[in-house]
Amino acid sequence: MIRAHEDSRTAVRESSSSLPAVRAPLRTRLRPWLLFLAVLLACSILTFRGIVVDPGSRVYAENDDTSLFIWWFANGADAVASLFGFGSEASGFLYTAQMNAPDGVNGAWNTSVLGLAVPLAPITWLWGPVVAYTVAIMCSPVVAALAAAAFLTRFTDHLPAFAGAALYGFSPYLIAQAGGHLNLSFAVLPPLVAAFLWTAATGPSGGPLRARVAALAPWGILLGGVIGWQFYMSTELLAGTFLAAVVAVVAVVAVLRRRLVPRLLPALLASLGAVVTALLLAAPLLMTMARAPNAPSGAIRPHGVWNNDLADPVVPTAVTPFGGVAREIPRAMPIDAAEIGGYVSLAWLVVAAWAALQHRSSARHGLLVRVLVLTGVGAWLLSMGSPLRAFGTEIPVPGPFRIVEQVPVLMNILPMRLSVHVTLVLSALTAVLLHHAVRRIDGSLLAGRRGAAQRPVAGGSVRQTVGPIVAVLATVLLIAPVGVPHRDVTIPRFFTGDAVRSVLPAGAVAKALPTPRAVAEADYAQAMVWQAVSGMHYRETGGYFIGGTDDHDVIYQSLLDPLDQFLRQKEGQSVEEFDPRAVEDAVRGVRSGGTDFLLIPEQAPLLGWPADRLARALAETPGCSAQLVEDVWVVDLRGIDEEDA
Repeated sequence: MIRAHEDSRTAVRESSSSLPAVRAPLRTRLRPWLLFLAVLLACSILTFRGIVVDPGSRVYAENDDTSLFIWWFANGADAVASLFGFGSEASGFLYTAQMNAPDGVNGAWNTSVLGLAVPLAPITWLWGPVVAYTVAIMCSPVVAALAAAAFLTRFTDHLPAFAGAALYGFSPYLIAQAGGHLNLSFAVLPPLVAAFLWTAATGPSGGPLRARVAALAPWGILLGGVIGWQFYMSTELLAGTFLAAVVAVVAVVAVLRRRLVPRLLPALLASLGAVVTALLLAAPLLMTMARAPNAPSGAIRPHGVWNNDLADPVVPTAVTPFGGVAREIPRAMPIDAAEIGGYVSLAWLVVAAWAALQHRSSARHGLLVRVLVLTGVGAWLLSMGSPLRAFGTEIPVPGPFRIVEQVPVLMNILPMRLSVHVTLVLSALTAVLLHHAVRRIDGSLLAGRRGAAQRPVAGGSVRQTVGPIVAVLATVLLIAPVGVPHRDVTIPRFFTGDAVRSVLPAGAVAKALPTPRAVAEADYAQAMVWQAVSGMHYRETGGYFIGGTDDHDVIYQSLLDPLDQFLRQKEGQSVEEFDPRAVEDAVRGVRSGGTDFLLIPEQAPLLGWPADRLARALAETPGCSAQLVEDVWVVDLRGIDEEDA
């Protein structure tokens, strides 16, 4: 009876499709979306509650990639301010000399997140770059879930689509990446690309060609705009989504076959429109990548390291309820916790398998389910990288990603970051399963009200209604973030007030100690935050970034200057043991490179020596002077030139 009711409702929809469409008022259509947005915001506040209470000095991350993004937020806001005449005029949108002075940094090769730094510039101006970064992190699962809902509502009702979208936005992968990788956690592109592909593959197959092209053209232009924006967020996520899209297209061709032929030309024309739009928007970034200096000239990361493990899907990660009791999977080398996001839980795999087996042949979702399964399996295999590993043990079988490693550009994708596409597939299959379960419950309730049944769900329908809902709830319990960890960022008062402006001339070249280092642990790059919160008042010789030099194909931080080299050699020794002559040589070497000031905070993490003793030892160099300004020792090197003269 329920099946008959569903068929009758489908028949009514199809018979009325030829009648003029009556659209509900905009307020009515927006109401479920606004409610969903409110739920997502509440979930985000609950998830990130540790940083909400102090968004200006706390971050969610075990690594120090947060310092990198905070710096780029400040750089973007300063570049916008410079357009109106009240910035430093030294910060560039795509190339900047504010870091790694005097050589600068090619931002087109870095995660400069201009796509967020520019629109959030007012927040940076008003409350600082740390708050702006925190806002972006908290919004990332919300916006990702909304984008997923835009995809899922194309083939399911609102409630199932919203449930699947929330699982995507707050999945272990995206929440893990939010712990330091804003460019990857803000994953709106994959679901929007999926929406375009499915719309193109299932659009009208009859009628005039012009009408079919016109119907799909807006999708192509919209997708082109999103891709163009993605260039300024994360080219790696863009490359990974392209790879997943290739897998999806192969799956679509394999499943739809001849059904695809009449839709092929409109799809190709819309895709061409998307590519042209995206390239026009991305032209400044692409030109900077190709022509500006300090670009890497080799593979950015070594292969065979950032791979998922075959056991990852069922081994809980740290941000999930049972992560604390899970055995950590050994990796090829220690990997930042923000990268470990392959866990989806056994319950979610059961949900996906249930949807695939139950609805692979259904009239409405059969083709979609088969495409999703093929795409998900393909993306999952690619995320394993090469060679394959199981519980940390290498399997002497090359993974399919070995082929990708040979392809220019795509070779820079880290395999484990393809988990986002696996997560999206699981979310879509979840929406399909819930769609049919909710429809059956709805049909049973309607039949009950008409007196055709005594119970809302009868007999064999229990397994098809209550079962899927219970399985999805189990998934939520197993993967929902339980509250992410947070840590304080050390921000000396000197950099946040007027002191830095009273002591350092605007645009002066300074070296803050300890020098930022490319280490995936807390506190190693906090000097970048100090410069950021100063409003980019001075230029910094250090930096944590991706670049290249004539002698190095790829570098991840500023090259060591004479003072860096000296301090590295003296780690573990007291300041009193320093050779005064060697100290003077190191300080003079730094000055000859253009550094005007050394900045040594009294409470600097990882400094290694008492700040006052180190500052006085460095200031013993003739022509130097040191003074404590609030909580930072400022060593002025400019007098060295007068002394030499």
